[in-house]
Amino acid sequence: MIVGTRRPSLATMMAAQHVEWGSPLQIVQVDRPEPMAGEVRIRVRATSVNPIDMHTGRNAGYEQSMRLPFIPGWDVAGVVDAVGYGVTRHAVGDRVFGLAWFPYPAGTYAEYMTVPAHHVVAMPASASFAEAGCMPMSALTAGQMLDAAHVEPGGRVLVSGASGGVGHLAVQLAADRGAEVVALARPSHHATLLGLGAHSCVDYNEPEQIASAGRFDAVIDLVGGEFGRSLFDRVTRGGSIALATAWSIPTYTADGADRGIRVASCLVEPDPQGLSRIASRIDAGRLRVVIGGEYGLTRAAEAQRWVSDRRGFGKVAIVMDTEEFERD
Repeated sequence: MIVGTRRPSLATMMAAQHVEWGSPLQIVQVDRPEPMAGEVRIRVRATSVNPIDMHTGRNAGYEQSMRLPFIPGWDVAGVVDAVGYGVTRHAVGDRVFGLAWFPYPAGTYAEYMTVPAHHVVAMPASASFAEAGCMPMSALTAGQMLDAAHVEPGGRVLVSGASGGVGHLAVQLAADRGAEVVALARPSHHATLLGLGAHSCVDYNEPEQIASAGRFDAVIDLVGGEFGRSLFDRVTRGGSIALATAWSIPTYTADGADRGIRVASCLVEPDPQGLSRIASRIDAGRLRVVIGGEYGLTRAAEAQRWVSDRRGFGKVAIVMDTEEFERD
């Protein structure tokens, strides 16, 4: 991590900010950041809402890394606006996307942000800013969970929470690996999931349907809790369950040991090479993000409610509108 002191800025920007733990997001005017050595400044064109954004806003165990006031968000897609000393991999005007600073504060719910140059890569040529801004955290999480679960060609994979941001990408990536994918989701989402590559779909509210789906070599568990633990019955001995959170890992690990099942907890890690592979898949037509809603920065709190209330399929984007703010 680069250490130093940021220069004061004479310019300002608009951002969505938490000023108190658990408080609604507020739209504020703050200093525009200046890139330090090794960093680029990005004019943010789009970001997306991930469940962890709401957890941090509620101070759900993140008080050591988040200091008030703070700007949430880690996904970013935009245009390089300035470069710090020593940066050669990006130039002003480059269209880039990435997972910034995670798990440390990044502040992508803003018009501008700075990030280490190696945290972002060239955007997919065929993607919009909204599409690219919805990809980094969810797509990297999906891919890293599939790796942790040892998903291989010909294997049977069950994806719970398949209609969510990570889930619908995991369905596509698992199918792209040659696995047989069964998606757990509400019936109204089954047609979309089949179109994304799922071999079959099961209603998560119907235990008999889940049981009749048979056994699986791997489960990608994006729900957790007691429902997630119930899926152990669907895993073959020697198979794997991958979790997107560490909160359930103690009970899962004990259950897995008793049944001969590997349990892996996946906290996503920034992976520029992985992002470049994701961009290639997007441009090849092998991966796409479904955006269920788009909101301007002034409606960031509403965008978060869309995710918390599980209103629809896929991801929700926060898109910066250059006409949204008026300045003197």
